[in-house]
Amino acid sequence: MNKKLAMVAAVAVMALLVVACGAAASPTPKPEESEKPAASEAPAAGALTVDLEIGTGKITPASVDVKKGETITFNAKNVSAEEVELIVGLKPDVDADAGDSLKEAEEIAPGASKSVTYTFDGDGPYAFGDQIGDHYAAGAKGVVVLTP
Repeated sequence: MNKKLAMVAAVAVMALLVVACGAAASPTPKPEESEKPAASEAPAAGALTVDLEIGTGKITPASVDVKKGETITFNAKNVSAEEVELIVGLKPDVDADAGDSLKEAEEIAPGASKSVTYTFDGDGPYAFGDQIGDHYAAGAKGVVVLTP
């Protein structure tokens, strides 16, 4: 009988510890706000999606057709063994990797995916690419063909 009572007491203590630990756990901290536009944002209502594969020195597809005013969510998957990024914006800004028009998904690890949502409401020209290291110069870039 004492063994049975000891077993019940041990199980009760373990259950209390599990409950206490769960109640004491702090909520997951929110990521810090960035000064850059949001990269992994949820697609806007009615946004179209384009799946991209980014490798070292290449992006597939390298051309995307977009109607002026459309909002597109680019889902970028890293298919290389190196970290990549996706930047989208006006072509001169993408070429320079600087400018107010850029939205970025940075630090995309091998095998991982991130998204960028962009509204093409100007006259362009627009582009996208991976500016890490020499990836862009090696061909990790694409164009957005804007139609009225």
